Amino acid sequence: MGTETERITVLGAGVMGHGIAQIAAAAGFDVVIRDISQEFIDKARNGIEGNLKRQVERGRMAEEDAKRVLEKISFTLDLKDAVREADIIIEAIPERLELKKRVWAEVSSHAREDTILATNTSSLSISEIAEAVARPERFVGMHFFNPPTIMRLVEVIPGQKTGRGTIDTIISVSERLGKTPVEVKRDVVGFIVNRILVTYLNEATKLLEIGNYSKEQIDGAMQHNAGMPLGPFMLSDLIGIDIVRHVLKVFEENLGPQYKPADSIENLFQEKNLGRKTGRGFYSYAERPSVTPQDGEGFDVDLLLNPFIAEAEKVVAEGIADEESVDTAVKLGGNIPKGPFEMKKERG
Repeated sequence: MGTETERITVLGAGVMGHGIAQIAAAAGFDVVIRDISQEFIDKARNGIEGNLKRQVERGRMAEEDAKRVLEKISFTLDLKDAVREADIIIEAIPERLELKKRVWAEVSSHAREDTILATNTSSLSISEIAEAVARPERFVGMHFFNPPTIMRLVEVIPGQKTGRGTIDTIISVSERLGKTPVEVKRDVVGFIVNRILVTYLNEATKLLEIGNYSKEQIDGAMQHNAGMPLGPFMLSDLIGIDIVRHVLKVFEENLGPQYKPADSIENLFQEKNLGRKTGRGFYSYAERPSVTPQDGEGFDVDLLLNPFIAEAEKVVAEGIADEESVDTAVKLGGNIPKGPFEMKKERG
């Protein structure tokens, strides 16, 4: 189908949904965004217009190109209308299995039989969601990273019944969207990037709780000595404590008790201190926190790089991806200059 893909429908007009719609329209696809309320639709339209306006102001896009992108996108509240003519449907609704299954069951009854169905999930089982649709061989995971207008990685995940043609189409569409697709070989929770990155955030928090180091010391060392874009606690605050906890809960349930969220993560979640978006998490955001190389003195980065690399080795051992794919995914999905296997090689 690949080359004939011209119409993409995006279900869910949130940050992920309208970002995916914008890049699809910019790549020349005709795009329909569908959501359940006019309020969400208006917010999405404003978000896309604001994004494009900024691109024009920064000289990254000509005004007529921005206009062309907007003309490629239509908005609707009508699900049946949204999916009827789509070549590919990308769903970006909240991460709740029952909700996703309910929406997909409805989509499946209105979409064409040859339409490819893709879910943008970061932690749920593709095979389980696929149970809701007719002809699950056309159902696939297509995990974009936030914000999709900037982040280059797309993890492509087959369910147990996904056909090879479906995977190939999604890989070529991802490339047309200007993304780097990485194929995940098995449908397992967390796929590649979240499995390694969120586990690392949890390990950092367990280390903090032992009490020998401060969060500034760990963040300072990981940012300035280990080449991470942010230390683990600032990164947790950026991602959102609720999201980190949610992913770890899924891991704990599926992979075992060693993935249980650390107590500090659980406590922050219960206190509703969810990081940057609520103004407080591990840090207070009354002022933008920062760490210096001096803050990091006395912390050995191997204490966290070792479990980081060990988790990547598990991903390979479990047949989820090969070393090269893991390195590519972690670098692009985590904004990290070196992948875990590159780090391992470098450190001998």
